[in-house]
Amino acid sequence: MLYSKKRADFANNKFKLTSNKLLVMTRSLIDVLVVAVCLMIFSPSLSHAGTPAVFILGDSLYDVGTNSFIPRALAKANFPFYGIDFFNSTPNGRFSNGLNLADFTAKVALGESVTSPPPFQSLYNTGNTFSASLAKAIDFDPMRPWETPNKDFNFASIGMDKENPARGINFASSGAGIIDKTSAIDQSVAITQQLSQLMFVHGNLTATMGAWKTQFLFAKSTFFLCVGNNDINFFVMTRQKMDQEAYIEELIDSYNSTLRVLYNLGVRKFGIFGIPYVGCVPLVRVTVVSGECSERANDMAIQLNSKLEQLLCDMMINFKGMVYSFANSYDVLYELMEQSERYNFTNTIDACCGLGRFNAMTNCNPVANLCKNRKEYIFWDIAHPTQYAASIIINKFQFGGTNYARPINWSKLASL
Repeated sequence: MLYSKKRADFANNKFKLTSNKLLVMTRSLIDVLVVAVCLMIFSPSLSHAGTPAVFILGDSLYDVGTNSFIPRALAKANFPFYGIDFFNSTPNGRFSNGLNLADFTAKVALGESVTSPPPFQSLYNTGNTFSASLAKAIDFDPMRPWETPNKDFNFASIGMDKENPARGINFASSGAGIIDKTSAIDQSVAITQQLSQLMFVHGNLTATMGAWKTQFLFAKSTFFLCVGNNDINFFVMTRQKMDQEAYIEELIDSYNSTLRVLYNLGVRKFGIFGIPYVGCVPLVRVTVVSGECSERANDMAIQLNSKLEQLLCDMMINFKGMVYSFANSYDVLYELMEQSERYNFTNTIDACCGLGRFNAMTNCNPVANLCKNRKEYIFWDIAHPTQYAASIIINKFQFGGTNYARPINWSKLASL
């Protein structure tokens, strides 16, 4: 059942805006526009784009290689067949056959010629000083010469063409949850650690380019957050005995703390990737005897999304200058699965790459089954969309109406 329909069952948490709240929302949007004007007046180097940089926090849906730099991390995607449709068929840490959700998200704010910003760990582990690497990642030069990526994908290619990394930094780590105990399962970089890394970046920028410019940078840049999927998967798949309502409250409390930390760092533009239709991904289906979707997982996703939307609404009312766009990924994935013919998908259940039931008994690897036409599959591996599916998902968030992203879409958010 659609999240937008079923959330009515949770009447106490239903997202409603009174005329007074709409007035406050308008004032908040005006505050953001004022910041934009200040940036154009006081910082010409930042004035060439609505969003000068993109910062991404989250889990494997948005990981672009973080875990490849974490020796202890269990979930990695730096080997074939990952990246088979990426530039020169290069495994690169993305849980995708090519570009992933992070790459298409970066395009929303910075244009078609870019892929996702580099992972923080790649900057921190570089042979150059961190400050020099950071300065390169946060590159505001509007005349920056972009490289041209190789568009002729060939698995046997050994060329050296590279993607055009977008301005900004990606902190997302596969296995991360909104609570630390979830992240500990895969030894990933927890959200609390990702926030610490962002604070480190903020401090370094403040020291190198000044406090006021850093403040404007954070206020003007768009911050995208995608987390919560693993928390629900962990709870359902391990059959936790903890009260479900109490667990949802724990998750929303942690989400609240995360958003407040970001706001206190100066973040004002939030792109929030809601909890998807998680009960129907191959990873979860394979644990259900009948092979059907997990209703419990989907119900939990609906509850968490409802509470998250209410939290975001309340924060925008009470936190000056904050503006957000909540991406309804639950209904989007539901639509892709239920209206598969519309998007030319022929398989909405199995993973394109994997082994066993639903190709979900293992993650993608060099000896796994590999589908021939990736555009016919929604799922690339046990839990992540194919490049084609990812492009459709983000396109709906970017240009769609309030059934896909609300109260404004991602394109409008990035342009503020």
